[in-house]
Amino acid sequence: MDAAAGILNLIYCWLQDFFFSLQDLYLGAWDSLLGVADSTIAGLGTAGLTLPVIPDQYAWVLGATGMSQALAIIAGAMVTRFTLQTIPFVRWGS
Repeated sequence: MDAAAGILNLIYCWLQDFFFSLQDLYLGAWDSLLGVADSTIAGLGTAGLTLPVIPDQYAWVLGATGMSQALAIIAGAMVTRFTLQTIPFVRWGS
């Protein structure tokens, strides 16, 4: 009886170790994917996110003609359209 219990205990320990190694393999693969995404995002940089400074003469003309309000309305409409198109089964005007 002791030999059978020892063999069953050995099988149980092997299965437990096998499933823990599968979990480690899964976590390693997930960490590798996140590492690639992290390095891609870190490599983008922030130089493209800066807005150019508009000279005062042009800024005054844009403010006097109402162009800044028109651009704000157009930008708001584009954001709204993009937001609606990201919702599944809602494709307004695409």
